Amino acid sequence: MKRISRLFSSRKKRDEEASTEQQPSTQPSGADSNHAPLSGQPTHQAQSSNGVFQYTPLQAVSDFRILRIQRKLSETRTLSEELPLGGSLLVASLDNHPEYFALSYTWGDADLCEEISIDGKTLKITANCASALRRMLRGKITRTIWVDSICINQANTPQALNERNIQVAMMDEIYRHAVQVNVHLGDGDKASDVACEALKSLSTAYVAAKMAPPPLQERCQKEYDRLADDALRVTPEYPYGKLHGVVQEVALAKNVMFYCGKFLMHLSTMVVGADFTRLPYSNLDSDTSGRYWRIHLEYHDTMQEFIRRKEQGEPTSNFGIKLSDILMFPALSLEATRPEDKIFGMYGICKRLGFEIPAPDYRKPLAVVYTEVTRIMLQGDQNLDLLSTVLESPGWAHGLPSWVPDFSGSTRKWSPSTLPHTYISKRQNPQVSGRTQSQYHFEPDGRGLRVKGRRLSPICAVGQPWIVDSSTNVLGDARAQTGQYAAGLIDCIKSWFDVVRGHPDCLHDGVALEIMVRVLAQESATPYATESLDSIVQHLSVLVSISGSSDQSLSTMLADPQDNPGGFLQLGNFTISAEMQRSILHIYDLVWKNVFRTAHNFLGTGTHSAKVSDVVVVLHGCSTAAILRPWAGGFKYISPAHVHGIMNGEFWNSRSAADDEWFVLI
Repeated sequence: MKRISRLFSSRKKRDEEASTEQQPSTQPSGADSNHAPLSGQPTHQAQSSNGVFQYTPLQAVSDFRILRIQRKLSETRTLSEELPLGGSLLVASLDNHPEYFALSYTWGDADLCEEISIDGKTLKITANCASALRRMLRGKITRTIWVDSICINQANTPQALNERNIQVAMMDEIYRHAVQVNVHLGDGDKASDVACEALKSLSTAYVAAKMAPPPLQERCQKEYDRLADDALRVTPEYPYGKLHGVVQEVALAKNVMFYCGKFLMHLSTMVVGADFTRLPYSNLDSDTSGRYWRIHLEYHDTMQEFIRRKEQGEPTSNFGIKLSDILMFPALSLEATRPEDKIFGMYGICKRLGFEIPAPDYRKPLAVVYTEVTRIMLQGDQNLDLLSTVLESPGWAHGLPSWVPDFSGSTRKWSPSTLPHTYISKRQNPQVSGRTQSQYHFEPDGRGLRVKGRRLSPICAVGQPWIVDSSTNVLGDARAQTGQYAAGLIDCIKSWFDVVRGHPDCLHDGVALEIMVRVLAQESATPYATESLDSIVQHLSVLVSISGSSDQSLSTMLADPQDNPGGFLQLGNFTISAEMQRSILHIYDLVWKNVFRTAHNFLGTGTHSAKVSDVVVVLHGCSTAAILRPWAGGFKYISPAHVHGIMNGEFWNSRSAADDEWFVLI
């Protein structure tokens, strides 16, 4: 405990000292000021009459470029945001290189609106890149930095593409050899300053609560709860929300420091500050965004820990992970400027953990890149669990087979104009297919997947999907919840009720409401308690009434008459009771999903794009049902499905091998 205390104490001191920037010195500082003479040599660039920087090809496969960026002595008092950027590119190798930092940042807007002078020639760069470089020079005269967008030729010529393939494949070594990876999260503002202070305070409060003697533990726990409440209320998305494009560099680095405005924080400070499960934080279950970012940061932290253990000789089999565990979370949730980098950007992590995927090749069509890695995941998993993440997506327009995940999107960008690219299912039950083994094989053309299963029933009625625009909530770009998610639920819930009301067992509205809630509950990560079920029925009945009413004045007060009037909050145009809010959060996993009824009166939930005449099936070895669409002699895989009354094996066990059939997914 004393060692842990010293660790956090020294880290807190380091963060605090770094939070106030000093004026630049006249000598290089940090690691840059003490290393031996540079082993890298300046690149000899082709001359250009218009002064535009031209890359000279690298000569050896182990070569890479490093940026030596510096400010002139006459610019020592220039504000960092106004600082002209200039420097030289050096050629180094993995076997012979100077000390350097690796710089990571989210590329953001791809517009090349800023510039840097490289050896007297102009190279256009993005605003985020320029901001990150200026931040690295704050308080410094010079820095030796590896930054991918400058040190790797980004042109699309055959020669540049071939070089990029080699450079991306060796990025794990580049990060490993760096003194430190500096992750730039942005220039900062008042909101991010508050959040950084909160994260540091939470880390300190966590240590205090864990180490406090019993008489003081209750007081420390209350202080931790208070700080966590404040952090999530004021700035729930900062600063870890800006990590959405940063994965490999964090996992592969020896040491990681985050820059956010004037603040510097170590990775462990970020993780502890965002992990509200290390202490029993009382409001954790009511905070969706907090859980999301905690999982996000834990992924970074866990990958870094696995790589460390692997390099110490521990076998990967001890970690209990598969290739799909490494690739699916970042590839489906995070962002990348180039969609290929959702896979290529994870190459180094996979390599370091002993998983083989094709080497980066930017000449391949995107559909080929995604299909190749999906085949490898399916072969490694030896089951079809991967299909639980797949749905009809915009990737179909680019030739993506329907059974291949569309890695190109991000959950933070979902909106009516940017449709979901992945299915998020938290409840799975292998009993739905009788705990059988998956049976499948690939078609000779490499694009078809033949799977065995049993046909349940075609869909005969569907409602309207629950559409939520991510830009209106804190998981997107909004600083606060707007209440749009409640408006989206009101828009669709009457259609869900009507689909359920058409079931012959629903003799009156009360029965239909209860059955509807039980159908929706199948998507929840945990079963509802009886009292929760009753409360959800009660509150959803209010929303069904509002949804079916022509009186718009009813739609702004979302509450049951029995709700506590002291617990109301304002969300956009809505006044919502705490009880109603909890009921909506109970079914929040239904966002971008729909309710359907089949021809044989099975009720279930599936993706937003499910249609009448789609077929519900149960595949061998799967933990959910599936929706397929007849298509050109085969089937398109539409999405997983949860069907009321079959998830515990009732349908499967009532059938036999004679009911098995092969479905070719195309």
